[in-house]
Amino acid sequence: MPWSYVYSLALRVEQMRKQFTMAGAIGAGLVLATTAFADPYNPADRALGGGLVGAGTGAVIGAIAGGGRGAGIGAAVGGGVGAITGAATTPPRPQHRYYRHHVVRRAY
Repeated sequence: MPWSYVYSLALRVEQMRKQFTMAGAIGAGLVLATTAFADPYNPADRALGGGLVGAGTGAVIGAIAGGGRGAGIGAAVGGGVGAITGAATTPPRPQHRYYRHHVVRRAY
């Protein structure tokens, strides 16, 4: 193989690696932003956040274990389990107890 072909192939691989890294960072940022702004006492928000975190985690574990097809299966299973777990573990809304403010009236 000529040297120029090997060099151009290495450049293409490096460019693809940068694109995948950037896409992964953007995707992780969007998942974290969605879960960070969710209402912790709303079952729908917890299901959405749990599904996103579960899908991301399942995709990573599936990709490590089984490659491309494993990533898809891991994302589907992780998203479903995360959504069910997120909705099922929704805590009840706390009762707000306001302190009684006593007004002190001064006699001048």
